[in-house]
Amino acid sequence: MLKSLKLCEQTELQAQLQWEKSYIFYGNLRLRAQRSLTLAEVDERGWIAAGSYLQGLPFHAFTFHLIEETGAYSVKEMLAEFRRRLGGDDGNERQGVLTVEESCAERLEIPDVTERKTMLLMKLTDPKRLLPRGESFLLEKSAATKAAELAATIGMLSFRAEELEEMPHIALASEAGELIAMAGFHVYEDEFVEIGNIGTAAGHRNKGWGMQVVSDICRIGLEKSPNVYLFVFADNQAAIRVYEKLGFTTVERYSFVTFRW
Repeated sequence: MLKSLKLCEQTELQAQLQWEKSYIFYGNLRLRAQRSLTLAEVDERGWIAAGSYLQGLPFHAFTFHLIEETGAYSVKEMLAEFRRRLGGDDGNERQGVLTVEESCAERLEIPDVTERKTMLLMKLTDPKRLLPRGESFLLEKSAATKAAELAATIGMLSFRAEELEEMPHIALASEAGELIAMAGFHVYEDEFVEIGNIGTAAGHRNKGWGMQVVSDICRIGLEKSPNVYLFVFADNQAAIRVYEKLGFTTVERYSFVTFRW
């Protein structure tokens, strides 16, 4: 049987999660509950699996958590229920993205997969390696349009304009006032922060701007929480080298699965 989780049930489930192994699912339950729809499958023994849909992203974003420790699990029925509850059961095909730790992804039976990529969850473990504070500045609301244009040019996958108002974002600019690099947060809580919306404009790369803006946003993050995280695709070796130089360590591997929904 599929059911929505009550608040007390969500709290109970949170207590069972290993934070970094269920990082995205935990974040949806704990920090993004107002933007998330969470379903669970239960039987007479209790919970079997749970899934969460995060609203507000430029794609249909899912994550799952398997409560049973062994065996395969098909997400097809739960995906159909998400579609029904979200009011999208119009028969039209759409693209979904399912992001889940690799050990869980190996057990999920996901229909109509079109692509699989690996993302690394990295944590700042050696803040002493951060660069001295640079000339980055906080982005004001008046700069939202320029920031959105830079994000579109760079191709920031999970960029939401709302985050510029909800959480601190910083930028570096050229002498002419052009934004050339930016960084911000996807999560900005006392429990942990997740930096994101990171990028450098074409024509200004390989000059140290990216390393500087990441270092500066990390310093802001550390003022909020000692736990600073970020995600990066495993095939982006240039970015990974930058993060490692700044004191980040890979703590978990995630599958980023694109499928027809």
